[in-house]
Amino acid sequence: MKLGTVALLSTLGMALTSVSVWALTPEGGGPGAPVPAAAPAVTGPSSQGARAGGGLLAGLVGDDGDASFTSGSTLMLEGRLGHAVLEAQRDNETFLMLNVSGATEDLASASAPVNLSIVIDRSRSMEGRRLENALSAARGMVRRLRDGDTVSVVTYNTETSVVVPATVLDRRSRDDVLFALRGIEARGHTCISCGVDAGLVAMGRRAGVSRMLLLSDGEANTGIRDVGGFQLMAEQARGRDVSISTIGVDVDYNERVMFALAQSSNGRHYFVSDEASLPRIFDAELDSLVRTVASRAEVEIDLAPGVTMLEVLDRSFTRDGNRVLVPFGAFAQGENKTLLMRLRVPRGEVGDRPVAEVRMRYEDLTRNRPGSCEGSLIARLSDDAAKVSPLDPIVEARVARSETSAALVRANELFSEGDIEAARRTLDSSRGRIRNRQSAAHTRASSADQPAIDEDFARQLSTLEEAEQGFGAAAAEPAPASSRKGKAQVRSNAGVLDELGL
Repeated sequence: MKLGTVALLSTLGMALTSVSVWALTPEGGGPGAPVPAAAPAVTGPSSQGARAGGGLLAGLVGDDGDASFTSGSTLMLEGRLGHAVLEAQRDNETFLMLNVSGATEDLASASAPVNLSIVIDRSRSMEGRRLENALSAARGMVRRLRDGDTVSVVTYNTETSVVVPATVLDRRSRDDVLFALRGIEARGHTCISCGVDAGLVAMGRRAGVSRMLLLSDGEANTGIRDVGGFQLMAEQARGRDVSISTIGVDVDYNERVMFALAQSSNGRHYFVSDEASLPRIFDAELDSLVRTVASRAEVEIDLAPGVTMLEVLDRSFTRDGNRVLVPFGAFAQGENKTLLMRLRVPRGEVGDRPVAEVRMRYEDLTRNRPGSCEGSLIARLSDDAAKVSPLDPIVEARVARSETSAALVRANELFSEGDIEAARRTLDSSRGRIRNRQSAAHTRASSADQPAIDEDFARQLSTLEEAEQGFGAAAAEPAPASSRKGKAQVRSNAGVLDELGL
């Protein structure tokens, strides 16, 4: 994912390298003030709407220059700068935001085949109804996969067992797979990395859409245990075009590990407090798989000479000089993913200032051929400070999502350390900043954009409020950080961040 310095910004551990993003834009939205480093995010599937469009580049050009564009067909690529007009007499800081969406209309006559590996924890803590519910959900998924799809099933504790080798489903083989998913017993400890390794080997390399569905209810107590190690495993999976969706069951699993696997492989992370919810998660993953319209999506951003990338928020990336590569993986119909990059644009002569050339390449599964789209982002330098743009309201909402994410990550850490009041203060102060951003964005947004922007901010504020209330309820417990209520809130916080649309 990175050609130069590896920046694994998507994980909880790396989130702590930056305490906040709320000062990313100076008061009033103008560019140019010093900007602190930002913190990334944590998880659950994102479900914002996508915009459809034609296959030709459609630049959205206004009085402020080419500060935004829309391009694409099966995948739509939208780019915009945080500030369309910058000051000519000084260096400026701004944002580059990309929004990538799978087309909402039904483009494919037959969707690509699926290569699915189901990897299930069978350590002692899964004993009884928990394991049976997991196996029942897996059987339901196998029944709903199509003829021609491939499935493999691995179980793990301190060792692994390939219960079902990679099997192409048809009427007869499906019955054999279902029969194999019976009589599995729980025992031993938990080696999550063993399960991931075995799952990757079992599924092999096949055409179509490849995904691993990993389930665990416990801490990794053997094999790889650290977040960094799991990030590397996830990168290796992503290099094989395999995304890993992780499901944490109940409150005793390590949400940082499970999130690292999902985020760094372009998968999703789910928290389920009750194993009875597992069929719903399996159904959501299957629905995403069979509606996949593109895979291997990667965005290449060539920054103009003199423009400097300061950071990429919430996503892993590769950097080679002024070229930045960001893998996005597969897209289901209507699925939406975003990128936010903080830039420094140098001072210069009045007039147009090229900032970046953006290209996206992907495998178009609806047409069985490579797909691509591109666009340019150009700011305008002005010698009139009064003409400098405030922060674009859509970008403002996206910046706020990173701030909300950072606040949840920081609050989780403080709560786990036993500082409950500091955790609640972090969430409360973040709500105040998000409200300020909401007010500014609403005022500047067009009437067409206002409803979506208001809904975005309302979701963020609700998430922060629920987290604070959850920590407040846990504070009444004898040992809040280790109580079930406290652990559940931490896991819940880690399970909602994809829903913020990062």
